[in-house]
Amino acid sequence: MLCRVVMIGIVKYWDVSSENVVLDLFGHKDYVRCGDCSPVNAEMFVTGSYDHTVKLWDVRVENSKSVMEVNHGKPIEDVMFLPSGGLAATAGGNSVKIWDLIGGGKLLYSMESHNKTVTSVCLGRFGNESGEEAMQYRILSVALDGYMKVFDYVNMKVTHSMRFPAPLMSVAFSPDGMTRVIGTSNGSIFAGRKKRENVESGLVNFWSLGRVEEPQKRLLRPTYFRYFQRGQIEKPSESDFLVVRPKKLKLGEHDKLLKKFRHKEALVCVLSGKNPENVVAVMEELVARRKLLKCVSNLDNEELGLLLSFLQKHSTIPRYSGLLMGLMKKVLEMRAEDIKASDILKSHIRNLKRSVEEEIRIQQSLQEIQGIISPLLRIAGRK
Repeated sequence: MLCRVVMIGIVKYWDVSSENVVLDLFGHKDYVRCGDCSPVNAEMFVTGSYDHTVKLWDVRVENSKSVMEVNHGKPIEDVMFLPSGGLAATAGGNSVKIWDLIGGGKLLYSMESHNKTVTSVCLGRFGNESGEEAMQYRILSVALDGYMKVFDYVNMKVTHSMRFPAPLMSVAFSPDGMTRVIGTSNGSIFAGRKKRENVESGLVNFWSLGRVEEPQKRLLRPTYFRYFQRGQIEKPSESDFLVVRPKKLKLGEHDKLLKKFRHKEALVCVLSGKNPENVVAVMEELVARRKLLKCVSNLDNEELGLLLSFLQKHSTIPRYSGLLMGLMKKVLEMRAEDIKASDILKSHIRNLKRSVEEEIRIQQSLQEIQGIISPLLRIAGRK
């Protein structure tokens, strides 16, 4: 008996009885995520990989290369043969696609009703082999959006949808088609089983995906909550014109004051914060409005202390110095008398003086270093 095991980029074909590898099949360029054996030929199987491709293998081929390849367009999460053996279903991204393997890998249909990644697919069996209705199959798909979709691939339409309270990771049916199990990302399992009396009477509920009459859609009225949620999960088509609500900008307190032309209060407000970029931006706005010097002249001693403290900390920073150095000169000229009369303001000026002197010493040292390096660079350039 032979078994297939998938690994990173490699498909290994095993002899289970001897525990030996019969073949190493190469071709995938990323993790091999899933696989399925053909229902009509045990020597053929398909594998799906995160490299977006599904490969059809035939172990009877001597060179051990895939005999067919289709590109899903997204990393493959699950792949399976359909009962006829000539069709395959792939799940990846937010779509489930049906491929015609006999027709050379032609894409027959793409179901894109999920909003997030489809993680697993399986076949749901319904009908009665011994009754009037022949055995039929539908594709079940589950996704991270919490929805399970039932897809009738004969009529190419979604026949049912069910919402669960968590992202869904896997789905499967029991061999007798009586029980359906769904696994979620939070470790919960949702299982449903069809009732025997319903099977015998031919009325099978959706838990078993049996033959049911098309339910009549409930008329939505404006008094229902669901009326206001209608169409929220529908995807727009290419011809639709989207009306997007612009995002509401949250203004800072200084921006609100500027909009009300309260210039001095805006300057004091932003000086009380800890963001120098906002302070410089407000100052530049006040310069554009020709109100910065007027605001400086109207500051009281405490507010003037905030301004001098800011100048002392940031006036030597290159990206701010162009504006702040000129402002510092104007402040000293306009408020000289107030500064002389206050010991606190004098201490700010002393600190400001030390900062400027230290910056001058740094610039002089940099010029000396530049003078030493420049001749060396010119000599190196000649060589």
